[in-house]
Amino acid sequence: MEGSSWILVAIVVGGVIMLMVETFCKRSVKSNASQWPPGPPKFPIIGNLHQIKKTGELIHLTLAKLAKVHGGMMTVWFGSWKPTIVVSDPDLAWEVLVTKASDFSSRTFPYRSKLTSADWHTLSTSNFGPHWHTLRKGLHNTTFNPQTIAAQARLQEHDLISMTGSLQEEASSNHGVVKPLLHLRRATVRVIARFCFGLDFEDESFVQDMDNVVEELIRITSHSHLVDVFEFARHIPILRRPFLESCRVKHMIEDLIGPYISSHRSSSPNNCYLHFLLSQDFQEDVVISSLFDLFLLGVDSTSTTIAWALAFLIHNPQIQHKLYEEVGRSRSGTISIEEVSKLQYLNAVVMETMRMKPIAPLGVPHKAARDSNIMRTKVVEGSTVVVNLYALLHDPTVWAEPHRFMPERFLTSLKNDNDGSLVEAIERSFIPFGAGRRVCAGMELAKLQDAIKSPPSEGKTMKKATLLSVAVTTASRMDYAAFGDLAPGNLLTSFGFYKPF
Repeated sequence: MEGSSWILVAIVVGGVIMLMVETFCKRSVKSNASQWPPGPPKFPIIGNLHQIKKTGELIHLTLAKLAKVHGGMMTVWFGSWKPTIVVSDPDLAWEVLVTKASDFSSRTFPYRSKLTSADWHTLSTSNFGPHWHTLRKGLHNTTFNPQTIAAQARLQEHDLISMTGSLQEEASSNHGVVKPLLHLRRATVRVIARFCFGLDFEDESFVQDMDNVVEELIRITSHSHLVDVFEFARHIPILRRPFLESCRVKHMIEDLIGPYISSHRSSSPNNCYLHFLLSQDFQEDVVISSLFDLFLLGVDSTSTTIAWALAFLIHNPQIQHKLYEEVGRSRSGTISIEEVSKLQYLNAVVMETMRMKPIAPLGVPHKAARDSNIMRTKVVEGSTVVVNLYALLHDPTVWAEPHRFMPERFLTSLKNDNDGSLVEAIERSFIPFGAGRRVCAGMELAKLQDAIKSPPSEGKTMKKATLLSVAVTTASRMDYAAFGDLAPGNLLTSFGFYKPF
């Protein structure tokens, strides 16, 4: 019996190797014929994976270092069959994302993502074309229009007051320790749910369940597997676990959103995204996946950005004090939407947070929709192009002391820009949401979410939090001792996926 098991394993491994070699041989002809930009030397089969994995650091950091050696446009091979053009230069990135947006507007995603995106028919996963344009237009006209956002703001201000109270209650019952990410994520779920289902949405069980589903999908897709590269791998028992996990999450999403579709078919508000999707007679899997797309893209990114802002403020008390003074000048208890744009330092803090810790350091991969070129270098149809946003946002030729948190750079540097060159450089480098026609659809909403803050109650919440302790339990869960002097000490050494300080 034991011998039979080893034979089975040998057959499976041999089959995988044979398929990899076959894939390599088939594509190497096309690859060699293409004028790929120069990059680090690659090995057969594994490509450049040995260079990317050996350092143990995050991939966008490794790619940024490689770009310093091989140039602002280089080819990196994730296996010998999958060349990827990595762009780390602001001018080249602008050409890809804006100047030649139509050439590089298609998408490429791992195979498993088909399960939760209706075969790549959501706004973020579909290729540029009539279907994508319909989704985008519908989202902006029915959901992100000024009237809906204004109505949402009144409810959002109430959410902020409620969240602040919850944080204070948790702190008082837990020796000053709170978990802000949990509160931030669920507050974001509520906001997105109102856009999806209508302003009268009130379902706390849905909020908790959706938060859990988003976190679960992020967990199981945070690492690459063979099933993402080889479609056949889902049929091999020892390799199909990631595929089965994605199937399980897909059913969780359907069970969570499906009842809302049934109840809204006859009574959905006409200013919600669900009403628009149903009006287009899309298949139900497209409706479900399109709704979940908003939660997947918005929940973790928005809450993590705000959490980063809190971390930077606590680590930089002089910046925190300056921001506190600006926000504290508001006569009301909460900063309204009308006031946000007037708070220059608050907006500078938000922008600097997004610069330091972009939501997606490598953006979303683009695929060449047709044969094109980047700075006269040929790029064949179907090629994957990745823009390293982290490299752009930390380019020392644009940003002075790029690894230092300095909100003032967005206030003082531009005033001293006599010839306008710095403005243009920043315009092409500060693109945390991407740029061009595939720019993040919820960009304005995300910036608004991050900018609206409640001033500390009686100067006690952040003002008095002189000590901080952070205990990282997983990549995305953090405990804060951020209320008063009960905090055991400033032990801030790591935060989420990064080591910032």
